[in-house]
Amino acid sequence: MKRIIVGNWKMNMDLKQTATLITRLRTQITNPTAKVVVCPSFVSLVQASEIISSQKALLELGAQNINDNDEGAFTGEVSGPMLKGLVGYVIVGHSERRIVFMESNELIARKVAACIRNKLTPILCVGENTNERQEGLAKRTVLDQLEQNLSEIIPSEASKLIIAYEPVWAIGTGVNAEPYDVEEMALAIYHYLVNKYGTETADKIPLLYGGSTNGDNAASYLAINKIGGLLVGGASLNYKVFSSICQL
Repeated sequence: MKRIIVGNWKMNMDLKQTATLITRLRTQITNPTAKVVVCPSFVSLVQASEIISSQKALLELGAQNINDNDEGAFTGEVSGPMLKGLVGYVIVGHSERRIVFMESNELIARKVAACIRNKLTPILCVGENTNERQEGLAKRTVLDQLEQNLSEIIPSEASKLIIAYEPVWAIGTGVNAEPYDVEEMALAIYHYLVNKYGTETADKIPLLYGGSTNGDNAASYLAINKIGGLLVGGASLNYKVFSSICQL
């Protein structure tokens, strides 16, 4: 299975900056060792798609969020049918959506289902916070999130998932998770998927790591058993760093 490197730009980059960053990534990423997905803001997606197509960049597009409804009176929201044909991936359940916007596991489950029915690949983010880890509840928290977040899809749809493990305490804090902690969680997630869907399906679900990944630690995380790629935050805004990660 080919690695997947996802750049989550979050609420950064205006139209001009988006164009510049994609153009620079195109010139730098000449020999990627992974499938490379960038996730700009909603307002930049059309422009990003046009630039990627015109420049034949080795990039794919993802969105940072999705509404669980396909249409309706939901001011300010963006639906699956709006994204379909424009992006191939959608980040769902990111810790910032869970914490800042108080998205519940039930809502996230519906968003996963919205992705699947609109032929978009959900990048489902799961992870524990500082207290949960300190209290020895990290695995239980993550596996409970998975159980609830996957409740709206059927087993035959599970192979269309990407799962990203992002410990909340290591996101934007500068505190890095140790590789052995990541491997322990990755194996727990993998065994959960095997028990739920079978080995054949579990082996088709990429597992990414996200949490203060950068040019210095990316290789160590990519070397971890069962980790098949990275979800990169702030470092994805630096074209030199992000392109180097994509070519490790």
